[in-house]
Amino acid sequence: MTKKRNIKYSLGKLFARDVDLENTSFFYLFFSFLSISFTVEYFILKFFIQMEVGLEIEIPVIMTLFVISFFFLASGFFIDKITNKTRFFNIVLLICILGLLLTTFTHPLFDILGLLIIIITIPQLIIIWCSTLAHETNILNRGRITAMILISSYLLGLPVIFFLFFKDLYIYLIILEFILLIIIIIISRFYTYIETKDRLKSDRKYFNIIFELHFSRYSIGLAFLSGLLGGLLNDSLSYFGSYKINILAFSITSFLYILAAGWFFDYMGRKNSLVLGILLVSFFYISFGSSYTGSPNDPVFGMPKEIHLSLHYAFAIIPLILAIITIAGDFSTERGNLKYRGSINGLFLALMVFGIGLGYLLFKMIDLLYNTFEDMQIWVPNLPNLLNSFALVIVLVWMMAGKDILVSKEKDWAKSLKNLFVLSNSGVCLYNYDFMLMSQEYKEKEEEKECEFDEDLVSGALSGVITIISEITRSSKLIKKIDKEGNHFYFAFGKYHIAVLITSMDLPILNKKLDAFSRSFEQNFSEEIKNFRGNIQVFSPAKYMIDRYFSQKYV
Repeated sequence: MTKKRNIKYSLGKLFARDVDLENTSFFYLFFSFLSISFTVEYFILKFFIQMEVGLEIEIPVIMTLFVISFFFLASGFFIDKITNKTRFFNIVLLICILGLLLTTFTHPLFDILGLLIIIITIPQLIIIWCSTLAHETNILNRGRITAMILISSYLLGLPVIFFLFFKDLYIYLIILEFILLIIIIIISRFYTYIETKDRLKSDRKYFNIIFELHFSRYSIGLAFLSGLLGGLLNDSLSYFGSYKINILAFSITSFLYILAAGWFFDYMGRKNSLVLGILLVSFFYISFGSSYTGSPNDPVFGMPKEIHLSLHYAFAIIPLILAIITIAGDFSTERGNLKYRGSINGLFLALMVFGIGLGYLLFKMIDLLYNTFEDMQIWVPNLPNLLNSFALVIVLVWMMAGKDILVSKEKDWAKSLKNLFVLSNSGVCLYNYDFMLMSQEYKEKEEEKECEFDEDLVSGALSGVITIISEITRSSKLIKKIDKEGNHFYFAFGKYHIAVLITSMDLPILNKKLDAFSRSFEQNFSEEIKNFRGNIQVFSPAKYMIDRYFSQKYV
C-alpha cells in the first residue's frame, strides 16, 4: 500500500501540482474544444487526403490560409467586445453547425456558403476557447491542462476519418456536433465566463503591448517555426506526390510528447522548453532535407520514410499549437493586458496560420525556380535544407536571448504567503487568515490561537491607504499592488468587498490566485456582505476557499 501511495504521490506531483481547475470549468473547456476538434480535424484530414501536387490545387489552399489568418486577427478584436463569452460561444457554435449542414446540399452555392460560415466561425470559437482557458488557468498549470485537453480531444476526434471515407455518414458528424452543443449548453448553466468592465480597465495600448520586445520575441519566434512547418508540408507533398502519414505512429508519439511538453512548460519554463523543443525538432528538419533522396521506399535511420515523416509531424504540429496557446494565454493574463485577451490570442493564432501559408508558398516558389532553372541546383544546391537550418539557428538564438515568462521561484509561491484580509467597502474586517501562523508545526487548534495584531485596526489602515492614494492621484483606477520593504500588498476589488494579500515575494501568479479567491468570495457571500450586521462568523466557511486557492498540493 505504501508503494502505491508513493506512486500516486509522484504522479500527482508531476501532473496535478498547482492544478486547481474546478470540474465544471474543466468539462466546459473539454467539451467545447472537442466540438471544435471534430470540425477542424474533419477538414484538415480531408485536406491531407485529397491534396495533390499542382499549382491550381495548392494556390487556393494557400490563399485560404491567408484568409483564415485574417479572420483570426479580426475575430480577436471582436471577441474583446463580448462580455458573456460562454453564451456567445454557444451561439457561434450553433451557426457553425448550420454551416456544416449547408455543405450537405449538392448545390454549389450552398456548399460555398456553408464553407464560408465555417471559415468565419471556427476562428471565433477557437479564440473564445483560448480566452476561457487563459481565464481559468494560471502560469503554473496552463501547459499541462492545455496539453491534456489538446491530446484527448485529438484522439477522440479521430473517428472523423470514418465520415471522410464513408460520405453517407457525414450527417452523423453534424448530429454529433448538435449533441455536443446540447452538452455544452447544459454545462453552461453551471459555468459562465463573463468579463466585467472593472477587470478590463487598462491604460496600456494594444500596439505598445505587441511591440514590446518580450512579447515580440515570442510571437516572431513562433511565427518562424510556423513558417518552417509550412515548408515541411510543401516538401513532403512534393516528394511523395501526396501526404503520407501513419496515424498510429503520429498519435502515439504526439500523446507521449505533448504530455511531456506540458510538464516541461510548467516546471522548466516556457523559454527553456521551447529551446529544447527546437533542438529536438531540428534533428528531423535536417535529416528530412539530407535523407529524402532516391525512392520513397528507402529507409531513413532504419525506419520507413512514412514513419520518419509521421514522427516529424508529431514533434512539430501539435507541440507548436500547445506552445502558441500556452504562451498567448500567459501574455493575455498579465495585468494590463486583460482588455486585449482576445486580440492577443487572435494575433498569435493569426501569425501561426499566416506563417504556415507563407512558409508553404516560399518553399513552393523555390521548387518552381529549381524546376524552371535547372542550373540553380548547381549554384545553390539543397537551398530548402539550408534555409531550414539557417532559420532554426536564428530562432534558437532569438529565443535564448529573451527572458522566461515563468520565473523559477513562482513554483514556491505558497512559501511567500503571509496574511489575507477581506474588508467591506467601509473598511470593516470580514475575514482574515494568517498563513505564517497556520504553517507552524506547533500550531494549535484554530479557535485557541491568539491574533498577534488587531485585525480591525489593520483593516482600517489598509482601507484608508486605498482611499488616500485614490484622492492624491485623482484617479478612478483601482490600486493593484503596493511594495514596502520586502512586503508586497496585492489588492482585488469585488462589488461589495476588498481582498488584500500580503506576501514576501513579488510573483504574478499571486495576482491570479487573489482574483480567483475574490470572485469566489463575492459569489458565496454577496448577500451576507450586503446585509452585514457585525457577525463575522458567517464568513468562517471562507476557510474552504483558502484551501481551494492558497494550498499547494503535492509539496
